[in-house]
Amino acid sequence: MNAQTIRETEIAELQTAFQVFTSATATLEREYRALQEHARELRDQLEEKQRALMASLERQRELEVQALRHGRLAAMGEMAATLAHEVRNPLGAMELFTRMLLDEVRHLPEATRLGEQVARCIGDVNHLVTNLLEYARMPAPDLTVASVPSVIDEALALARPSIADGIRVERRIPSSGSWILDRALVTQALVNLLRNACEAMGEVGTLAVEVERDARELVISVADSGPGIPPEQADSIFDPFFTTKVRGTGLGLAVARAAVAAHGGALALAPSPSGARFVLRLPAATVMPRAAGPDVEEAWHGS
Repeated sequence: MNAQTIRETEIAELQTAFQVFTSATATLEREYRALQEHARELRDQLEEKQRALMASLERQRELEVQALRHGRLAAMGEMAATLAHEVRNPLGAMELFTRMLLDEVRHLPEATRLGEQVARCIGDVNHLVTNLLEYARMPAPDLTVASVPSVIDEALALARPSIADGIRVERRIPSSGSWILDRALVTQALVNLLRNACEAMGEVGTLAVEVERDARELVISVADSGPGIPPEQADSIFDPFFTTKVRGTGLGLAVARAAVAAHGGALALAPSPSGARFVLRLPAATVMPRAAGPDVEEAWHGS
């Protein structure tokens, strides 16, 4: 074999070796990229599991805090209910005797003024006791067919002692129409909203009650022209015993929301250009009331 042939053979062998090396290098590069991708996937999975673990631990801590808080609230609720029961009987006697006394002194303006002030204070305490009892034991709704305007008028009448002479009441409600609901629960919820609105406004302002309705839902809104609710308090106002008032108990909105929730509805703070606006939503009843009157078909369809 001559030198030329040997050289060609060596060149061919080098070319083959280079091709093998290039192919092996490309294979190694592909495998390296695959390993990098797999490592990234493993790292992402690890980070995701770490995030899930941290979220789980945070959720566990939140649940523990909630359990402690609910335990304290339950104990406070039981204590409040006991006190409310003890107060209810003498309070009723005080209210009766005050009314009797007012009848006796109607001819004495100053005595009448003082007596009416006492009656208003007794009414405030009675409202507080009612809220305590309702919060301690929220019953299942006793559904009946009720006139929506009459429910609102009843709530306004009960809230009347809280409505100052300088507060203008605007009623944007239909003149007729029925709905299936628990009249006592809804009335109590509205009274709490009305009283809160009046307390927020003080002596002067506008209190607006509006009703909208279709076949699926009854919507009642209560708006006031007061200072409104700060954004940082918006998430806490429905918590039991949360209040910014010196003499408040923080049960009014909690009881109102529970009463609405018992109907499968919702009570929420709604956006408002000024003051505060609460929207109460009651869905059409899915269970017929036990005592179905002549208006039940009309109410059933949300007329």
